[in-house]
Amino acid sequence: MNCNSEKWDEICFLLSENIKQNLSERDFENQVVRAIEVLGWREYKNEIERQPKVQLGREGTLRPDLIIYGNDRKCLIVVEVKRPAEDIKRDYVIGQLRSYMRQMKSDFGFLIGPDLRIFYDGPLNPHTDPILLEKIDFEKGSEQGINFIGIFNKSSIEENRYNEYLKNKLDKFNKKREVIALIQQLTSFEVKQKVVGYLRNEFPDTDDETFSEALQQVHIEISEREEIKQQIGAVEKPERTPRRRIIHHQTQRLDHQSFENLSASEKIANIPFESHLEIRLRHIYSVLYYMKQGFDFPSATHQTLKLFPEVQDYQTISDKCARGFAGNVDTFISWFNSGQMLNKLNAKFSLSDHDYKIFKELLD
Repeated sequence: MNCNSEKWDEICFLLSENIKQNLSERDFENQVVRAIEVLGWREYKNEIERQPKVQLGREGTLRPDLIIYGNDRKCLIVVEVKRPAEDIKRDYVIGQLRSYMRQMKSDFGFLIGPDLRIFYDGPLNPHTDPILLEKIDFEKGSEQGINFIGIFNKSSIEENRYNEYLKNKLDKFNKKREVIALIQQLTSFEVKQKVVGYLRNEFPDTDDETFSEALQQVHIEISEREEIKQQIGAVEKPERTPRRRIIHHQTQRLDHQSFENLSASEKIANIPFESHLEIRLRHIYSVLYYMKQGFDFPSATHQTLKLFPEVQDYQTISDKCARGFAGNVDTFISWFNSGQMLNKLNAKFSLSDHDYKIFKELLD
């Protein structure tokens, strides 16, 4: 057994194996101090300080659990201690450590409880907050733990022999952030439009009406896999948004909360009409929406065409509003301008109370 392996096993003994269930935080802190001394620092030399009073402005103070100092009394590592029975994943616990690191201008922070978590906030950190580099379980013989001894012992820290380790961790962290950003793009409404547009171009001989109807009968999905979501959660707390699906089967409905979280364009493309003519009603709704925004009929129709890439022909949208509903464009526009549109829609399509309310909210 090499020296680093033996030291890690000793830390596991101090912070895990030799810990009683009802151990107080003060007693656990004593064990943590002993574990830090395994790394080479000594409390009697004032290299480890317990709960120092740190002035914060005129009246405020901070009391980190432990501070590890270098020879010049520079804060090297801030240590936050929580009993092994506590949940150290809670936001306020991590927030405490990050706040202490910022105030003490410490590059590294240790959060020690049921496991060991290493945070970094030095000059190589490209992000606004200290970042989690690694989580290590207290298991004897752990390769992670043995590497931790080699990197975070006193001589290695004081001689800055952690640069390669740090670079590798930051590269992985940044790669995860890049993956998260790409996932958000892949599951975006804009990509949905491109996918549907690609499919439409693959079937140029099919008319728009037939293609739209067929598209409603299939289910194509681009969404985050659950296991990927869990990995993303370890990097940063994701915004709570609904899973985005590229195309929904016609019998599937977005729940109210999911629908409300969509952008305006996504809402129009996914309006949950009850009618079996939901495609036609969405097209008409979209034209009316843009006319309410001040667009004239041709411009509103072109804007609608952008929202429904399964439709290739401007005339298809125009016909839904004009020939297939109002008889002609001028009549459609006159109904809109005179306030008759809602009654005309209800008379033509026998709108359910649900669908009537959707149009009423738009036209009122």
